[in-house]
Amino acid sequence: MKHCVITGVASGIGAALAWRYARAGYEIIGVDRNAPLANTLKQKLESGGFAMRFIPAELSAEHAVKRLLETLEDYTKIDVLIHSAGINTVGAFVRSDIKTQCAVLDVNLLAPILLTNGLLANDRVRRGSSVIFVSSLSRYVSYPGASVYAASKDGISAYARSLSVALHPEGVHVLTVFPGPTRTPHAREHSPDNRNEAKRMPPEVLAEKIFYAQSKKHYTLIPGFANKLFAFTGNLFPTLTERIMKRTILDKLPPALPANNKHDK
Repeated sequence: MKHCVITGVASGIGAALAWRYARAGYEIIGVDRNAPLANTLKQKLESGGFAMRFIPAELSAEHAVKRLLETLEDYTKIDVLIHSAGINTVGAFVRSDIKTQCAVLDVNLLAPILLTNGLLANDRVRRGSSVIFVSSLSRYVSYPGASVYAASKDGISAYARSLSVALHPEGVHVLTVFPGPTRTPHAREHSPDNRNEAKRMPPEVLAEKIFYAQSKKHYTLIPGFANKLFAFTGNLFPTLTERIMKRTILDKLPPALPANNKHDK
């Protein structure tokens, strides 16, 4: 049986990926800090005849990432490693808690780097495997109101691109995904306007697209025509997309509202 490690497995994109890779015959090794939700997913997968192991971990703490690496040492080699965990904080940066902003960097950028480095250094990633990084469409269109989140997703994109070149001779494939609005609890929590939530891409659709891109050894994925068009526009006319994002997000945040520092995924 092949093995797929997924961070942020408890809900949203991570949970959808767990179902997709389980159906493809992978044993899921799920990582998340939300143990009750992750164990519920584990029970559902096992009741459907699929295999999942769960490792609780708080990825904002470097020592927790080290413990996670030690735990994974006892497991078999990894065939697919998916960095899906991510947190956000939305609001005026000048009024935000800097510790919370640093936690966004720790989870979204530092943890994937540390985890990938540790697994590669300890020879836990099988030759012919794939490493998948979930970045964001903000890489192309900006994210006013969540500047540190955007910075973390830009950073992981740059890291993945360079890592892909370095690992190609070793037979390890790297895929970077740039999702747009996705119908997840995380998006609902941090969006200032959820009236059009039904138009967001279901996580199951995104998971299918990621699975296909990984199976075909693609290097990047912008899922959906609308997202591709918006990314293309962002490259050619960055000021235009920044104005659109400002009206869509930043202008809808109440000026007196403190920053939303919740970390729910």
